Amino acid sequence: LAFGLPSLAYAQDKTEAGSPESAATIHCIGIEWMIKGDANHNATCRVEYRKKDGADWKKGMDLLRCDIVDRQNGFLGSLFNLEPGTAYEIKLQIADPDGGEKSATISETTRAVPVLPAGGRALHVVPGAGGGDGSETAPFQGLKAAQDAAKAGDVCLLKPGKYGSFKFDKGGEAGKPICWKSEGEAVLGGSVPAASHLWFEGLTFRPENKDQEDGFKAEQSVQDLFVIRCKFLGFHHTMKLGRGNARWYIADNVMEGNNDPIDGGLGGEGIELGKSSGNIVCYNRISRSADGVSYPGSENDIYGNDIQDVSDDGIETDMGQSNNRIWGNRLTNLCNSVFSWQPMNRGPWYFIRNQVVMTRGKPLKFVQVTDRFALIHNTFVFPARASEYAQSLFNSYCRNNLWIVTGPAHPSKPGLFRAAYNSKKPDRPGGSFTPTWMTDIDYDGFDWDTMADPFDWNGKVYADIG
Repeated sequence: LAFGLPSLAYAQDKTEAGSPESAATIHCIGIEWMIKGDANHNATCRVEYRKKDGADWKKGMDLLRCDIVDRQNGFLGSLFNLEPGTAYEIKLQIADPDGGEKSATISETTRAVPVLPAGGRALHVVPGAGGGDGSETAPFQGLKAAQDAAKAGDVCLLKPGKYGSFKFDKGGEAGKPICWKSEGEAVLGGSVPAASHLWFEGLTFRPENKDQEDGFKAEQSVQDLFVIRCKFLGFHHTMKLGRGNARWYIADNVMEGNNDPIDGGLGGEGIELGKSSGNIVCYNRISRSADGVSYPGSENDIYGNDIQDVSDDGIETDMGQSNNRIWGNRLTNLCNSVFSWQPMNRGPWYFIRNQVVMTRGKPLKFVQVTDRFALIHNTFVFPARASEYAQSLFNSYCRNNLWIVTGPAHPSKPGLFRAAYNSKKPDRPGGSFTPTWMTDIDYDGFDWDTMADPFDWNGKVYADIG
């Protein structure tokens, strides 16, 4: 991507495009096409796609022009609602009135929905300290005995009982993970995944003592991990990933932390992605943590989750990179904010069809710099302001959201949207705020209840949108 690094020498209006790159998850494909030039930001990039060798091209959402942070300059964006395990052709067309039109066609294949590998051995396991041969009549005694014998593609079947904490440091192969699956309530303590290509299904994790804070803490470079239908109960940090981790699939789990929903403070995450990339976090029920999901890297999909009763933010995308996609989540009773930008290291991000109901706090937390993001078809029900730094919405493609207030704002912080600035932040210079080339906002719906001053803009309050 070094081609697209902007410099003063390329403060020109004509567009010069490099070569597009792409990355796929199960339902999405992210695209980055870096450029030089287009200093006046009037170029566009049209997207069409179809199944490989298919007949009809479909129109995708245009790529978003991004050049605010992290030295990026280009067109970036995502395709949504794609079929799993399917090859696609994607046709891109840059148009610029100042010159530099360019087209490209790329191919990308979505990932398949994970399934247990076929053909491996079924190894039976019970609690213990060694021995057994993995058969039903002589199961392995304990996790270490089973791990020592396991090979790629094997399924280790854990009988009911307590297995203690464990470090899983023997991995499988691509497409053939070593699987650890419960047959009944198999209970583990805080554990460490330390190898790639592992599958965990139906297990229960509980702290073994009051000092055991981490439920599942990954070592570096652990990739292609599957955590499905597990329960994590009573940890302060339920799941921790790191920058070297990638392509985790975290689905259908119950994660209940130990934070008080009101006074639990800012520490203790549900799923901390730790700037890792290519992960899929879907259909989990997360509660009693600080943030529900936090710190994505790039190309992460967070969808269909039920996040409630957390003591900080619902989905904290702070420090995230490009093409993080958050859709179809239900977020209820969050203490501070629903979505957070502090900061946004690279765009774009997508927030689509999320349902939010809050009894305190505010839906959007803009504190530091933001790049382009899309806010589409969301429903926000809340008792106070949507955002103090509402001018950050000027960086968005914003469509068809509902903003519903259930009561008046705090007297000292009036307004549904408060257009304020923070002179202590480098990206918040003083003065008034006006739309820019990034601003594309329309078709939202507002219900401000009995508020007399729902909009506070540049030091003046207004009674309605007009």
